[in-house]
This record gives sequence, structure tokens and C-alpha cells, in this order.
Amino acid sequence: MSQETISMSDTTTPPQHAPGIAGDVEVISFGYLHGPAPQADLTFDVRRYLSDPAAVRDTGLLDCDGRDDDVRRVVLDTWGAPETIDLALGFVLAFPHGHRCVIAFGCAGGRHRSVALAEVAAADLRTMEFNVTVRHLHVHLPRVIGDESTGCA
Repeated sequence: MSQETISMSDTTTPPQHAPGIAGDVEVISFGYLHGPAPQADLTFDVRRYLSDPAAVRDTGLLDCDGRDDDVRRVVLDTWGAPETIDLALGFVLAFPHGHRCVIAFGCAGGRHRSVALAEVAAADLRTMEFNVTVRHLHVHLPRVIGDESTGCA
């Protein structure tokens, strides 16, 4: 009597993912002065520990936003910014495979720091072959000058 051996690979098919895509990530930027934080798996409130490039009026950055190279450079040169990006990337890498991960970056008005961090994090995740969606909730709104520590305009 002959016995046929069947391996697991013959009877099961491993989960298929899009070629080269590690997973789905949504990156959100927003401003606390415009309302509460959006729902996310991880939210960074950078108001107290990252300097606001718009606070220095003579730099010409006030009317720019975090999608501009100059603003991104100023934000990334701020103590704590690279570490914030690293923490976000580490969280995404540790997130359960197959689940959509949402990370959010919030600053006062949602135009400078949060946008810059979201753009850099998204670019880094794309190089790691994640499928990334970016939403800037408040970048298009007029500047809001307020007390960052309380979130009040």
C-alpha cells in the first residue's frame, strides 16, 4: 500500500498581499485650535515640544505650510522632530499585519509642524513599501493665532 504525503503548502494558500506593499497606513495632520483630534491609533500632540516655525515672523514662513521644503527643514531641525518621526515609524512597524494603521500629528493650527511631520513620515513609510494615504485636515484654513498650551484661540 502506498502512502501519499501531503504538505501544508499543498493544501493552504498563504495570504496574498499586493506585490511590494507592506500594509495600509493613513497619516493625518490637524490643528487643535480647529477642534478635537481625529480618531487615530496613535496621535502626537507636538504643540509643547516642537518650536512653531510660524512663531518667528521674520522668516517668511508664516504664510507657507509644512509641504514647503523650507518649513519642513525648520521643523526637522527642531529638537525632538526626528525622534517623533522614528516613534511613528516604529509604531507602524509594530502594528498588527493586515490591519489599517492610522497615525495623526497635531499642532496648533494644522499648517506647519503637523503637516511637515505627516509628509516626512508618509515619505519614509512609502520607501518601506507601505501603501500610504495622507490627509491634511486644516492646512487650507486661515492661520489661527492662539494660546497653544490651552488650545484656545
